[in-house]
Amino acid sequence: MTNHYELLYLMPATQTEEELGPVRDEVKRLITKLGGAITLENSMGKHKLAYPIMHARYGYYLLYEFDLPGEQLKDLNRELGLLPGLLRHQVVRREVSVASLKRRAERTERVAAAAARAHAALPAEAVKPADEKDKIRLEDLDDKLDELLEGDIKMV
Repeated sequence: MTNHYELLYLMPATQTEEELGPVRDEVKRLITKLGGAITLENSMGKHKLAYPIMHARYGYYLLYEFDLPGEQLKDLNRELGLLPGLLRHQVVRREVSVASLKRRAERTERVAAAAARAHAALPAEAVKPADEKDKIRLEDLDDKLDELLEGDIKMV
């Protein structure tokens, strides 16, 4: 029987968020390898720990919700415990109601619609990629600096 679970794990803040990618991929691979399906992934960011863990005072919290057969949970816990660099992890079973799934879908639709409205309201030049926008040339900057410096400079 497939159950719905929530996994919260903690990584040391000695790494940058980009360096956490391989660990995230490994956790996803473990869940899918055991027959699970990830339904939500949320990076909760860097926070101060209540107490130092393995000399780390700050850590990145990452949250996953997933469906997994109940008999595979023991294997998942064992595999997560063997991952290098993982400070702590906790898996709890969650009851998912149809109402909460509907609310989550509606929230996602509202956010997507608001982003589309905001994008449509922007002028065309604001939507251009950064490399197409006007750049300041170094020569223009030097000329402006010379012009400012040629003005009256008061010596005290």
